[in-house]
Amino acid sequence: MNITQSLGRGAVSLLLLLGLPIPMQAQSSTDTLRLSMRGALEIGLERGTKLQVAQLEIRRADQDYRKSRGGLLPQVNLSGAYSNMLKKQRVYFDLEDGSSSSSPMSKFFPEDGIEMGQTHSIQAGVQAAVPLVAPQLWASLGLSARAVDLARERARGSRVAQRSEIRKAYLAALLAVKVHETLQASHRAIQQAYEQISQQYERGLVAEYDKIRMGTQEWNVRSELFRAQRSIDLAEMKLKTLMALPLDTPIILTEDLDSYASLLSPERLQQTEDIRLDQNTTLGELDGELAQLRQAIKLKRMAFMPTLSASFIYQYSFASNLFKLDNSRRWSPFSTLGLTLSIPLYSGGSRIYDLRSSRTQLEQLNLSRRQAELELDLALKAAKVERNSAFAQYSASRAALESAIRGLEIAQARYRVGESTLVELNDAEMALRQARLGCSQAIYSFMTALITLEQLEGREAIESEVWSH
Repeated sequence: MNITQSLGRGAVSLLLLLGLPIPMQAQSSTDTLRLSMRGALEIGLERGTKLQVAQLEIRRADQDYRKSRGGLLPQVNLSGAYSNMLKKQRVYFDLEDGSSSSSPMSKFFPEDGIEMGQTHSIQAGVQAAVPLVAPQLWASLGLSARAVDLARERARGSRVAQRSEIRKAYLAALLAVKVHETLQASHRAIQQAYEQISQQYERGLVAEYDKIRMGTQEWNVRSELFRAQRSIDLAEMKLKTLMALPLDTPIILTEDLDSYASLLSPERLQQTEDIRLDQNTTLGELDGELAQLRQAIKLKRMAFMPTLSASFIYQYSFASNLFKLDNSRRWSPFSTLGLTLSIPLYSGGSRIYDLRSSRTQLEQLNLSRRQAELELDLALKAAKVERNSAFAQYSASRAALESAIRGLEIAQARYRVGESTLVELNDAEMALRQARLGCSQAIYSFMTALITLEQLEGREAIESEVWSH
């Protein structure tokens, strides 16, 4: 599959602007795609299926609004009808017992009656109608307009959610890569130590137990490396799924998790302290649903109001036993102009109970909105707690990392001169590995907390001052 075709012209142009390698010749799905976080966002926001569905929903709501607005315009129809009378109706002017009727004209008609009507009948004309007073139709226009606003708010919510999911997936992939790199470094150090101990064991300088223990540790780290590689593959597949890329498309993440360490500062904490829920997309959607439901209640109230419409008909009628359309004497036009007033009086209580049901639904939605606000406020506070905890964890992990590096150097020196055991060396190496992983996890937790805060705030921009680094 051509990568240019899979991305589309817009995405390819974007990749070129970002400096990503898209050669002019056709590329196969095995070509590697280099991705920064911004590049992943651009592609994901352009190609995301959910976003395309949301845009189509806006288009559909706008089309429904235009359809409702068309009800205010005159409705004009052309009509035509033809009928052939197979058996004509007979009219009798005498009495049932055969005696003459009291009508003086009865003696001029035959006893078996006369046939009425024409064999061929044609009606053709134009009809037009326009509403003059239509409260329910006017209210339906407002309901359709609220549907358009709600669709736009849902599309905005989809963009915010997609942006947040892509960023978290990208950071998760960076964390998986960082864990793998840390384990690789630890594995290399353990391999070197195992080779040295094996040589010393061959010379009889160390016990067999030391060699076995170091070999076991090497295999343990190797198995962790396999799990770390699987985590990378899963994280990259999730990222490609969010970007709507084929899963077999190789990608390279051009950023490093440590590059975000500069964002862990008291200034960043202060920048995200004043985040509010005023533009939250969940609350925005609920407000849109409330506005739509209020308009629906207004529409149902208008069902009690009278309506007035005007109509106009201009029609030609043709009737003849002979099907000769050029006989102008048989064509007779007529036209009418009228007004129709409809006043609803009684419908078995269906209208009023329908109105009461909608009012009950409005109360339910108001309660749901309050509960959602409480839950979002809790989520906001929880994200801030997670942010502060990650910041404190990073500070502690940095101190632990510096101490672990120095401790490993001392343990290696003591072990070489025989002043410490292999257990102490292994403990120092494990402490260093845990400190490095702790720093990476703290950076990831801090950044995901920032992403959650921005999603709760309802931020749409791809870049923000919080992310400049």
